[in-house]
Amino acid sequence: MVFGNSMFCCFARDNGRLVGAGRVLADGRDCAYLCDVAVLPSHQGLGLGKQIIERLVERSRSHTKIILYSVAGREPLYAKFGFLRMKTAMAIFRNRQSAIDKGLVSES
Repeated sequence: MVFGNSMFCCFARDNGRLVGAGRVLADGRDCAYLCDVAVLPSHQGLGLGKQIIERLVERSRSHTKIILYSVAGREPLYAKFGFLRMKTAMAIFRNRQSAIDKGLVSES
């Protein structure tokens, strides 16, 4: 399970039912990677995602940098938490052409 291998996890529940989650992969000092923040559509707009992000960022503050991979269009949300656009990020995707077609990466 991916959450078992994460340094920090945050879960939101509604009457015992999991409705939101997020996690941080980290080395304990230099780099923390905030990933997989998700809230069920039925619970979006209630501030749960914001609370998950705030808690994970706070728990990661001792790291030199906190990195986030965002869905395109969500950047303004993360900017509210202090995230800045990176100019040097690169990625290898299993389905390279699909990532290019979606505009997630470019070949240039």
